[in-house]
Amino acid sequence: MFRLITPKTDDELARYYDFRWRMLREPWRMPVGSERDAYDAMSCHRMIVSDSGQTIAIGRLYMTPDNDGQIRYMAVHPDHRHQGMGAIVLMALESLARQEGAKRLVCNSREEAIPFYARSGFASQGELSEERGPVRHQQMLKHLDPMNEVVRHPEWCQELQALWQSQIPISEKMGVRISQYTGYRFEVSALINANLNPSESMFAGSIFTMATLAGWGFTWMLLKERKLDADIILADSHIRYLSPVRERPRAVVTVEDLQGDVERLAQRRKGRVMVKVQVYSDDTLAATFSGTYMLFPSHVDAEDVDTDNEA
Repeated sequence: MFRLITPKTDDELARYYDFRWRMLREPWRMPVGSERDAYDAMSCHRMIVSDSGQTIAIGRLYMTPDNDGQIRYMAVHPDHRHQGMGAIVLMALESLARQEGAKRLVCNSREEAIPFYARSGFASQGELSEERGPVRHQQMLKHLDPMNEVVRHPEWCQELQALWQSQIPISEKMGVRISQYTGYRFEVSALINANLNPSESMFAGSIFTMATLAGWGFTWMLLKERKLDADIILADSHIRYLSPVRERPRAVVTVEDLQGDVERLAQRRKGRVMVKVQVYSDDTLAATFSGTYMLFPSHVDAEDVDTDNEA
């Protein structure tokens, strides 16, 4: 299982910087301490960790005086590369940069990482340089199109909407629609008039269904991002109702609300994702939902999947 966190405690920060040194500086035979710089205290840091506390991936965002979002110190543990972990960290940092008003992201990529940034929308600037250490680096730039903050993959959103309509007909009757997907954040909305109870507020069952679909849909998008295919089944859930939903129902989930183990699917083993969803009435938090979704490799009977007694 993995989760995305902001390292805050002394222990988390110690593991964060140790990982940064071991992944990025020790291979160059640089001393402990070389992994830090004067901008760390003014930066935003993100780290993916496992249930056992193992650090899997890290990254840092620094907002420059020119209001560029500078990405640095991206690293993924060798055992977890090519599993989408770096992309999750990068999407989280991009979302933070957008919140700070950045119009573009900049980074100096190691030569071997250029394809990774290119897949995430970065373009190379100038020539490869040997000025930043033993390996060549490439300056890369990504303009933050305002529309990309709303929909990252419109074709995926259309596919998921059609899937809901054909397999979960109640979603169409409720007017559930995907209103945002950025890779980092997923949001669905519903028609309030189609879900009103006699008290002129949204049915509790409609709130639960919208939250369940938000968690299911974000899990589906996560698998798409990582080129994995699975049958997604809600195995357990809990919802807490805080206040009535009377206008503009919305259910929101972000990468930081998710824990999971999905790479097992590549070995035809079942995985598990736990998602927290926040439901709003306009801008007022109205309910919180927690769902555990089991992931079964597609086209394989559940009893034939190698579970290994872990999920």
